[in-house]
Amino acid sequence: MVSHQERTGSMKKALAEFAIILFLIMTPVMSMAEVSVTLKLDRSEATLDDTIKMLIKISGTRSTDSRPVLHGLEQFTVTQGGTSTRVEIINGKVNAGIDYTYFIQPKKTGNFRIGPAEIKVEGKILKSNIAMLAVKAPSKRSGTDRGPLFIEAGISSHDVYVEEQCIYTMKLYRRTRVSDLSLNLPNVEHMVFKQLGEPLEYQSTYGGVDYQVLEIRYAILPSREGVYTIGPSRMNMTVLQPDRRSPFGNFFKDPFFKDPFFSFSSGRPLTLTTAPLELKVHPLPEQGKPADFSGLVGDFHMESTLEPASIKAGESATLTVQVSGRGNVNRIPDLKLPEMHHTKIYADQPVLNMKQDDKGLGGTKVMKWALVPKEAGQMEIPPLELSFFDAEREEYRVLNTPSHTLSVLPGERQAVVASTAAPKSKESDEGPVKKEIQELGKDILPIHTAIKDLSVSYRPFMTGWFFWLALFGPFSVYMMAFFTLKLRKQSPEQLTQLRSKKALKELTKQCQKEGLSYLQLIDAVKDYLNNRFNLSIGVLTAVEAERILRTQGVRAENAESVGAIVRKVEDAVYTGKGQDRTDLGNDVYILIKAIEKEIP
Repeated sequence: MVSHQERTGSMKKALAEFAIILFLIMTPVMSMAEVSVTLKLDRSEATLDDTIKMLIKISGTRSTDSRPVLHGLEQFTVTQGGTSTRVEIINGKVNAGIDYTYFIQPKKTGNFRIGPAEIKVEGKILKSNIAMLAVKAPSKRSGTDRGPLFIEAGISSHDVYVEEQCIYTMKLYRRTRVSDLSLNLPNVEHMVFKQLGEPLEYQSTYGGVDYQVLEIRYAILPSREGVYTIGPSRMNMTVLQPDRRSPFGNFFKDPFFKDPFFSFSSGRPLTLTTAPLELKVHPLPEQGKPADFSGLVGDFHMESTLEPASIKAGESATLTVQVSGRGNVNRIPDLKLPEMHHTKIYADQPVLNMKQDDKGLGGTKVMKWALVPKEAGQMEIPPLELSFFDAEREEYRVLNTPSHTLSVLPGERQAVVASTAAPKSKESDEGPVKKEIQELGKDILPIHTAIKDLSVSYRPFMTGWFFWLALFGPFSVYMMAFFTLKLRKQSPEQLTQLRSKKALKELTKQCQKEGLSYLQLIDAVKDYLNNRFNLSIGVLTAVEAERILRTQGVRAENAESVGAIVRKVEDAVYTGKGQDRTDLGNDVYILIKAIEKEIP
């Protein structure tokens, strides 16, 4: 039973959404952001048994001329996940966008370039970035089952140099519900852990068994050579017990109470630990080390610009040097520009922007100088030099900016003429001379000399029907929307019945479609479960389908039958037969009809 307070909250939420839409319609004079396309994968590494989520994010528009055209997916099976739109208002600017979700399944191992995605907006073709994906062979099934919950850790390399970063990855594999997660990293001397982005959560396969995976990545920066032991790391959690029949009936079947962080079921505390890892840190070689080496380790590049290339003497030009790359970017030194003849140099404060992603730490440092030449001519700006250690090549490298030429034209000189004889003062002979008063200008605002000057001029928009419409129109629209929503408000039971009929009708339509493929069938079953039970499943598995139906009160026999069909469809999809025709649609329809009679 839904309380009055909950209904009032839902009503307020609906009215707020309506008000935003009304505001957008009534406010056409808003600046739109520039249209851009971004391609993003939910991870950069996967196995042959994994399904990777791919998001095509279009920002700056609410409509497109066509759907995205995807490149680089010849070795993948692609399934469409759905489309969603968004509208944000930030400082008076409308940031609208469309998100296209896809799920891709690799057909073979290797390193792949995914993208770009092309989309047509207002007749113009836009392209996204390219994402890299490494696909490895799945882990072999071990002699013993790892169970429903375990944790693993690994590092990208066991041999590194001082200040060279390596990636420490922790993965929690689970087939059960957990909450209250907390992580304790090992405390290793001369070693710093820096988290890379937000934790990732996705579905993967380990030893032939499906798991939900929570992945956390850290960059490790060792500051001294030696052999180190990393670990163990400890993750504390509460393992929730399986759902049992509740004396409160159907009340707790609301999806809100199925959240893993909101449960009245009992749980038990558990601590999982990772196996220790060994890391060998080598000192930087002395051979070939530049005299001005700052300790910068990684992969970097440097570029410079001079703007403008031609000025007059006394004016200023700006020299900009940008150093970008991946590694310990905080070690990028502040470069020094040598003194130049007849030129003043003013250095700006360098700006360092650091970034983090799943591949490690990186960033950009920007340094600027203002150059003010005093004389005309051709001024040569010498190149700047930066050294770093490339751990991949195991050698020191030196970067140089190109030399720039600044053309300095003669400046405008102000002539100063000195008089040899001072004029004779009239004041000394004839006394002070009176000057005639002259009007030099008028005030911006006039001086009012009468009360009638302060009266407001006639404004046609402040009177008549337009004034009253502008004053009471928004309030009237709000009240009409309020009462309309209140009259159309339905009880939770009515909404459940309506959702059930709609889900079954759509599934029936899909199952009876001629030429139904395996991909279309599993999408139809997934959409049915999402619509029927108000869920948001991205990729449906046999285990997930059985679990959902069991928790909704479906008999084990029917739940297992649905799981068996989904498993057959999965096998077809993973073997590259997803587009082939299937006759399982009628079996699914008969099963769902029987299941509908069991669901309360």
